[in-house]
Amino acid sequence: MKYRPIHLSYLVVLLLLASCQKEIKTKDGLPLMELEGIELLNTPYAIVKVIPLETNQNNLLGDHLTLKFTENALFIFDENARDVIHSFDRNGNYQGRTVETGQGPGMVARITDFIPTAEGMEILSTLGDQAEVIQFDNNGEIIGQVGLEYFATSIAKLPGGHYVASGSYNLPLVENRLAIINEEGETVMEFLANKHEILPAQEKNFSTIDEAVFFHEIYNTQTYQVTEDQLVPQYQFDFGKYRIPERFFDMDWMAGFEMLNQQGFATISQYWESKQKAFFGIDVQVNGERKNHQVILDKGNMEAGKRITSTTDLTAFYHPVGVFDELLVFIAQAPDYLKLEADQLPDNSPMVQEGDNPVLLFVKF
Repeated sequence: MKYRPIHLSYLVVLLLLASCQKEIKTKDGLPLMELEGIELLNTPYAIVKVIPLETNQNNLLGDHLTLKFTENALFIFDENARDVIHSFDRNGNYQGRTVETGQGPGMVARITDFIPTAEGMEILSTLGDQAEVIQFDNNGEIIGQVGLEYFATSIAKLPGGHYVASGSYNLPLVENRLAIINEEGETVMEFLANKHEILPAQEKNFSTIDEAVFFHEIYNTQTYQVTEDQLVPQYQFDFGKYRIPERFFDMDWMAGFEMLNQQGFATISQYWESKQKAFFGIDVQVNGERKNHQVILDKGNMEAGKRITSTTDLTAFYHPVGVFDELLVFIAQAPDYLKLEADQLPDNSPMVQEGDNPVLLFVKF
């Protein structure tokens, strides 16, 4: 076999290409990002706007919150309390309790996930091995209920009116981790076969920007866009030494998580896209310590950078909750907001007391 000599100039080009944070293709043609090779950004987030959430005795919020936007309002669900969806206007003024759990009229037995709509609100409610969507109008009245064939634990609405739902790794309740469901609750298409019985994750899998719906899941290194009839891979991560080994999926779940915690592991916990950029929250956990690698991809030049936060470092920026109007939004607890330096905040930023509800930080990213 003959070997072609490699000229020095060619090696220089290869080294230059390797040092740039440019797009790298996988075998499937997906952009591949190597977590440990992504450039660390030293510049802080630039806060553009601060919105404090009004505080009263009926709406005290915890520190594990899901937030969803509409053009005129924002809705917050406390994942620890799990009893009510609170509504605020776009200035943070409290509008009331949109949907509550309970046995009374207009209440639901359980709130698993929710979809704000122009008509009101749709609630995914699960009980036992059953799931249904309960539809509310803007007055808080129940106007419809749709029983689902598929056991969904997270849900979104596609532009054509179908639902897309995740059942997570909940074998044997769901044979496939993603389903497209029609308005009558019938499953019309499924993707991502469940091959292993492992502990399912209670996560919010979807994000919606304009009419585009994006999907991620905890044990998957790929992210996707969902259309009415397709699951389209978008990006791929290589977590290097934090990659979850294949043997984990065949282990007893307690032994498996003990192994992961000792060696360290990474999972995708957040994924949002705007027209110009994509954001990925990568949780890396080693020996019980968790850090959030916040990866930002410029879709124009396919260059990526990241910031790393933890509960003890830059905690005001530890909980990203979405993208709105090309800005990344964090929800910061009042004590963490108060630790920010004056030069980090825009002029005329609001005054907040330590016991107040969280504030929303809108940042350039």
